[in-house]
Amino acid sequence: MVRISELRRKGALSLAALFVAFGLAAVPVLAQTDVTTSRISGVVEGADGAPIPGVTVEATNTETGLVQVAVTDEAGFFRVLNLPTGTYKVTASLDGFATSTADNVRLLLGSTPSINFTLQSSTVAESITVTAEELPVVEVTNTQIGTTIQSEQIEAIPSAGRDFKQLVLLTPESRLDSERGNLSLSGERGINTSITVDGVDYNNAFFGGAVGGAEGRAPLSISQESIKEFAVVTNGASVEYGRSGGGFVNIITKSGTNNLHGSLFYFNQPESLISDFPRVGTTLGREPNDQSKEQFGGSIGGSIVKDKLFYFLSYDNQDQSLTVPINSSNLPASVFAKWPVLASPPAYVQTQDGSVAFGRLDYQVNPAHRLMVRANMIDYEGINGTSSSAARTESFNGVEELDTKAYVGSYSGQFGANLLNDLNINLIDEETPRGDKGLNLPEIQVGGSRYGEVAFLPIQTVNERKAFADTFTYLLDRHVLKAGLEYNETSVDQVFRGNWRGVFLFGTNDDLINGRWREYRQFGGLGGRTSSEGGAASFEQKETAFFVQDQWFVSDRLTLTAGVRIETLDNPDGAILNPFSPGPNGTMNLTAEIPDSKNQISPRVGLSWAPDDKTAVRFSIGRYWSRTPALLWAQPFTSNGIQAAQLTIQTPQTGGSSTGPSTNPLAPGWGPNWNPVGVERVDFRQVGGASAPPDVFTVDPNFENPYTDRVTLGGEREILPLISLGVDLTYAEGNQLQRLTDFNRIKDGTTASNGLPRYNSGSASATTRRFGAYNRVVMSVSDAESKYKAATVTLQRRYSGNYSLYGAVTWSEDRDHDSNERNFAGIQLEDVNDLDNNWGPSNRDQEWKVVLNGVWDTPWWGIGLSGAFRFATGSPFTPIINSDVNGDGNSGTDRPTVNGVHLGRNSERQPNFWTFDMRLAKKFGIGFGDVALFAECFNCTNRKNTSISLNNQIYGDPATATAANPVPRGTFGDEDTFVGIPRTFQLGLRFDF
Repeated sequence: MVRISELRRKGALSLAALFVAFGLAAVPVLAQTDVTTSRISGVVEGADGAPIPGVTVEATNTETGLVQVAVTDEAGFFRVLNLPTGTYKVTASLDGFATSTADNVRLLLGSTPSINFTLQSSTVAESITVTAEELPVVEVTNTQIGTTIQSEQIEAIPSAGRDFKQLVLLTPESRLDSERGNLSLSGERGINTSITVDGVDYNNAFFGGAVGGAEGRAPLSISQESIKEFAVVTNGASVEYGRSGGGFVNIITKSGTNNLHGSLFYFNQPESLISDFPRVGTTLGREPNDQSKEQFGGSIGGSIVKDKLFYFLSYDNQDQSLTVPINSSNLPASVFAKWPVLASPPAYVQTQDGSVAFGRLDYQVNPAHRLMVRANMIDYEGINGTSSSAARTESFNGVEELDTKAYVGSYSGQFGANLLNDLNINLIDEETPRGDKGLNLPEIQVGGSRYGEVAFLPIQTVNERKAFADTFTYLLDRHVLKAGLEYNETSVDQVFRGNWRGVFLFGTNDDLINGRWREYRQFGGLGGRTSSEGGAASFEQKETAFFVQDQWFVSDRLTLTAGVRIETLDNPDGAILNPFSPGPNGTMNLTAEIPDSKNQISPRVGLSWAPDDKTAVRFSIGRYWSRTPALLWAQPFTSNGIQAAQLTIQTPQTGGSSTGPSTNPLAPGWGPNWNPVGVERVDFRQVGGASAPPDVFTVDPNFENPYTDRVTLGGEREILPLISLGVDLTYAEGNQLQRLTDFNRIKDGTTASNGLPRYNSGSASATTRRFGAYNRVVMSVSDAESKYKAATVTLQRRYSGNYSLYGAVTWSEDRDHDSNERNFAGIQLEDVNDLDNNWGPSNRDQEWKVVLNGVWDTPWWGIGLSGAFRFATGSPFTPIINSDVNGDGNSGTDRPTVNGVHLGRNSERQPNFWTFDMRLAKKFGIGFGDVALFAECFNCTNRKNTSISLNNQIYGDPATATAANPVPRGTFGDEDTFVGIPRTFQLGLRFDF
């Protein structure tokens, strides 16, 4: 911004009044003016510096011919809203003055450039042109803090699988959550990250994460070929964004233009260009196993009617076959000799075959009214796609499939000079069948090793979404007023049978050889129901939202944005177990419901102050509500002790190993009477009563959705032409975070070997359970909290003049009570009744992160260079005993006490991770298009990134050692798993026209 004349405050609604009206006591955010478009504002002055009213400012999209017009007011101020991203020619004209023009003004997603004109008096028609390079780098009216990834970066920066999520990881405060592989932004759970595409919700309401992602297994949920650009908003957004306490990834797709354009591409990763895998721990180095990976596709776009009707189509296909080596420690010859049915080859082949087809139509009825429809179709199949873990045998995997259809229709209209309307309709249908291996085997666990078959497969899930959103914008004096409403209806139809096959837990391989299991779990239908009938669930959720916002251009140096968003969520209807209503014979009455979430109020304020023309100081504060994935609500309707239940049977044990069979009459064979072949070993017609109490699931009647209060202070300064330096500070508190507890456990008054209070997990000890008819009562509660602090320094040069540069360094601290993403059964707390004991680094904690990326189209012989570097400190992990010493029925959460000090949750760290990727391209002009040949390398330095597997996170129980020598197991903390890929080259060919 050069300078905007003093703006009148006439009719201004004071922010203080707005705070009072909406109770903006203190809560986080940043405001983004537009979700899918951009805007231009500025001042027109004469040569003497006086504002000129009545000047016509015209913004013309040079690609589609769209023209938007504004007229300056008495203060010379103008703004042009609702501009689709692209390149514009902006002119300011008035009779008696020379026309002034700003050429090649590029508008990015959410950008808010200020363009100021000085008109010279002239009686002769003439034109004065300002180049885009003369425009300001720092957008002083933009109150948002985030990172925009431009189309040149999307096309040029090497990314594994051409998955846009890999590019998101090149922005500050981003990572993949360790539990589900979802994007986690700004210290929040991955399930609380929101992805929008063309302004509509692109999140899976049942599983969490992106639509079409198959919970992170599918190679593509949306093709990079159809993405024009995207913005990663890590620390807030305007009230138009909702249903997320974390950050937002805002994507806009490509459209047709007046010029015919398109592409064809092909990528291949030759096995011969992959380096050897290094030795890690006892796992020897080796040549890469057999694999193949190729990706191909293309796009085409243009106009059907010039300046009116445009189309864009793209297709992206990826076929991958990868041999996953199994850790030698997970291939015990003695176990396979005893139980040949569990034997496995030293590796298994995993496929990831997916395709995405995309189509979009845009119709510019006239400059004031636009229509758009688009479709995105996703197909995926993954043999052995359930997991790529090296700690499982070949049989312990599944066949993953996905079929997704997503449709969007939108309308954007302008009525007169002051009123705008944006309307969106969103329809999604997603089917996720997950198949088993059909081997009639249960799931078998020995520490972190897995044998047999996955206990919960097969699964059939169908998700649907119907959504509507409408936003009105009104220009009043120096204010941009917005109001909108949203309606979302999501549904799921699923058959999920949990542990229907049966799950056996063994302490050691020797225990497995001798059939000495220490715990058995199984899911089954009750009341004569099969397990499939018991696991059937069908329900829907309905969400509404209403928001209002005022963006006030207080002066040429100050912009304020304030608004409030109000959301409601109607959870599934139907009765669930009421933990506060005891029934007969130690049961619970079926009289509770999953609470609805009403009046989720999110006040938000953002400020941008420009002390000079090259500097912006930004502040934001606001509240963000998240939604709870509906997957967590399925079990309370099925595993309720009436329709179905989970049964857990334990044997006497010492040091994590069984010392004898269970006394439970329903217990499967033990010792010499045990055999790995066979599923559903317990007849659930006999489940119930004191001898066989089942596990059941419910929800706290006072459960509430989580919310995050966030405050951010940042500054940005243009330090060199086109280069800016930024510093951002963030503090966020998460409240009402979901976690799991066992409501049925009562302490027995004794002390466990690690010094903590002990529970009695014996099935027959009804006196140590609140409800004698049940074993575990797994209940979702919302009392966990988190705290996040971060400081980020950013240096960037947006793509211009054939190159871009971006670098960021982030320090952060992320603490919480529980990091559950959406595990419905796995309790994470060591003691479910002692939250403070579990406070520590979250699973997402990432102390330092460094990202660098750059694109350079050199002036020499059509050669292009691009690359990306990413460093992150290691994720935390918890040292565990691997035995249920406190008797709460959870063997994977107990921590040792060493020399009187109880080891903390997530008190240990995985090794640091870093990687460098690079692309070298050579472009040839061939008349009407360009052909590019390129070579990409991933992990170019062949960095040996490693991790510590679950087996080596077992500290052991110091109580079994001498008091003076509480030593850990010899393998504790040993790095034994290679992470990522060795140096890998990928070759490609691309044709653009």
